[in-house]
Amino acid sequence: MKTNRIDNDADMNTDQSLSNLTPEATISEIISADSEAGELLTSIGLSLSEHEQETLRSVCQQRKWSEVEVLQWLKKLSSTTNGESPSANAESVPERDTPLIKWTAYLEESFLDPNQSLLEELEGNFPRIHKVHGNQYPWLKTMRWEFDRFREALGMYYAFEREKFFPLIGQLKNNSNNNLNHGTIQKLDKSFSVIERDQRRLRNLMKTIREKGNQFENPGNACSTLRIQNENFKILFSQLKKQFEVEEDHILPRTKAEIRTKG
Repeated sequence: MKTNRIDNDADMNTDQSLSNLTPEATISEIISADSEAGELLTSIGLSLSEHEQETLRSVCQQRKWSEVEVLQWLKKLSSTTNGESPSANAESVPERDTPLIKWTAYLEESFLDPNQSLLEELEGNFPRIHKVHGNQYPWLKTMRWEFDRFREALGMYYAFEREKFFPLIGQLKNNSNNNLNHGTIQKLDKSFSVIERDQRRLRNLMKTIREKGNQFENPGNACSTLRIQNENFKILFSQLKKQFEVEEDHILPRTKAEIRTKG
């Protein structure tokens, strides 16, 4: 989710980062301070070209949005914090033949940790959104019930990977000879079935939530909280889909291949 910085504002913001900005910053200043901010603002329904020279506070007042909430959201998801990328030390995408332990570290850094953070934010905001808008948008009630199922399922999936599956992969690395413990092989075989089953369940839940959630389309008069929630759902589901692809294309087949080698 990258956008190009606005060149004609770059000079005035070279020493400015999004973390230092307040709601009095113009939309142009916000975009210049962070390359992703423009795309995020567009995703919740703000036209950059129409409001480029207006302050965030002014734009939000016109739309009856919370400028504080919008700016906090931008800062949380931005690629820039105090002038440095928070992912600067994160795992980069490994080469195909990289040891499996590096692949699991990449999964945790790039998917499990940020997805868990998004899930917690959705969980924290949903009750308030439902309370305020439940009568206005009845689909929120059904969506919330499905989300509770999804939240529990994803939490269990991540707990299984962190506490069971990834440590078992670590045992493959630690076992340098070709005599892999039979019990470890059995546990890994069971893990494959668990992961494949849980991925199917999570995909079905994501499909249902999207259907029950009005396809994450924002009503014309939707508040900033609902708009942010819908975009957070889109980001989380997109990231989870990418995670599943990494696991299906790299983690599972590589692990099975190593079992055949050492089993």
